[in-house]
Amino acid sequence: MKKIVAVVLLCIILLMLAGCYDARDINDAAYILLIGIDRGISDKFRVTFKFPAFEAGGAQGEGGESPGGGLNYKTLTIDAPSFSAALELANTNIPRTLDFMHVQFIVISEDIAKAGLIGEFLAPIVRNSSIRYSTRLLIARESAAEFVELLEPFGGSDITRMCENLINQARETGLFADLTLYDLHDCMTSPYHQPIAVLAAVNKGGNFIEKGPKWDTKYNIPGDYYAGDVPRKKGSKVELLGLAVFNGDRMVGKLTGHESRLLAMAKGAFEKGTYTIPDPKRPELNVDLEVREARRPDIKVWFEGEKPFVSLKIYLEGDIHSIQSGIHYETPEMLPVIERAFERFIKRELAKAIEKTQQLNCDVFHFGHTAVKKFETIQEWEAYDWNSHYKDAEIYTEVDFKIRRTGTMIYSSRIKYSGEDK
Repeated sequence: MKKIVAVVLLCIILLMLAGCYDARDINDAAYILLIGIDRGISDKFRVTFKFPAFEAGGAQGEGGESPGGGLNYKTLTIDAPSFSAALELANTNIPRTLDFMHVQFIVISEDIAKAGLIGEFLAPIVRNSSIRYSTRLLIARESAAEFVELLEPFGGSDITRMCENLINQARETGLFADLTLYDLHDCMTSPYHQPIAVLAAVNKGGNFIEKGPKWDTKYNIPGDYYAGDVPRKKGSKVELLGLAVFNGDRMVGKLTGHESRLLAMAKGAFEKGTYTIPDPKRPELNVDLEVREARRPDIKVWFEGEKPFVSLKIYLEGDIHSIQSGIHYETPEMLPVIERAFERFIKRELAKAIEKTQQLNCDVFHFGHTAVKKFETIQEWEAYDWNSHYKDAEIYTEVDFKIRRTGTMIYSSRIKYSGEDK
């Protein structure tokens, strides 16, 4: 009996020790944080890796920290025929093993996306067990390598925190979506809808006009830009805004940040966002509203022969943030004036966004998930081929909006003038 116990204890000890056989010191690994993919010149693809510059002694080593106190980061760019080949070549250059467990963004250039090469390149990535399926995937407007190079910590954070905070803005603003490697790769073969991905770009300030005619009376719709087009100066060099629309593995169009919000509303994924609309009674002034989803949208689909029909009703609620005109919209009699004005605005813009996707013949609104319920078998559904019929669908929309709060003011007060200034 004692011999049996001794053998069992010995086996347990050996198993405990075996857990360390493949342990790796932090200085033996290069923890990749960003991957950029462009079309290559010497070979088919150009792959860029970005990782922290840990020196001897870890992150606190001589080259590990910048003069400002933050980590330094290094990049490596390689031309190769595939991701796996780029990985092998990188390991001949970096005296550390590349580790992908902490990858934040996989950035693919718009050039590759439009050429329909994404599926080909992602095949070895999704098979790589060290890359999380929840890794975020971005479509860079121009060069993915440039985006990776210029994505640097902002406001005292490191790159990991910077990437997390950027993605959190999808919930705070709705101007883009929180989409992953899974969302793009698996949706490429979906018979219910077409895939989308987040648009990314380096904002070089080209739309920021230093001098010229001053603003007149036309308001821009908040977020009605693509990534890289926001008229701004300084700040972070990169931005995420809008969505890329795919037909299979080929990028065929884009949605602005404003259209991305409308898409989120229709899919029941909109959390909140701020809207500026013209004052219904004084259009030269505006009203600011913080809007959020009140409940899930109501979607109905029916068929007349081969032709699909869709009814979409979205439910929103919000708070008044400002009324520039000072008109007393806070009263129960006047609140409906703002509510109906906002409903008309969203209905009009939603119709434009839906028409845009129908022209691309890409159901990114996921109407197919409701349409499939009208078919008795999956074989009938696949034979119908929803993705080909989406462009022919007749879609009706309805918006229900209610104001819940008017801020900290019971009513607005008009500004008082005297004499000729009135």
